[in-house]
Amino acid sequence: MKTIKFFHPDETFNYKIEKSLCKVVFQENKKCLLVEIHSTDELEHVEGDSLQNDFPQLSLFIDDFPLDVDSIEQLNGKKVSIPYGFAEEEDEDGEAVEVYYTTLNVSEEDYETVNNELAFSINEKGILTLNWKGEVQDFVEESENDIPFEIECTFEGFEFNEDDFE
Repeated sequence: MKTIKFFHPDETFNYKIEKSLCKVVFQENKKCLLVEIHSTDELEHVEGDSLQNDFPQLSLFIDDFPLDVDSIEQLNGKKVSIPYGFAEEEDEDGEAVEVYYTTLNVSEEDYETVNNELAFSINEKGILTLNWKGEVQDFVEESENDIPFEIECTFEGFEFNEDDFE
């Protein structure tokens, strides 16, 4: 149940999830959702001529998204919509700044995700799970069309190291 799928018009890309993290953090006087999902770079299941071979590993992020919960336990049963990948907010000086909520990182490039629908639940083992559906800018052909995606993951404990944040 730890998969990322991109439904490109020519083929479906399937990735296995290596690491996933979900936190509720207090930042600049508001509670925010933080999610990180990193795929493996394993492509043994992919045909030799597949487009996916050009994109062996990727990461998805939700950062700074305001959410009215105090802990990840309160996410159980919540459905969250993030229609746009960024918003304009006022900084402490009253200046408008763009805050990016959702991004996909592929080959050192960031792409905006839109129409994000997140559904959180607790599985039979008591572990928080996420079903995330959305669309992302076309990172394959860089066309004007968005690519639908779906993620199913669990947030089991693991340790991040400094290399994960470079």
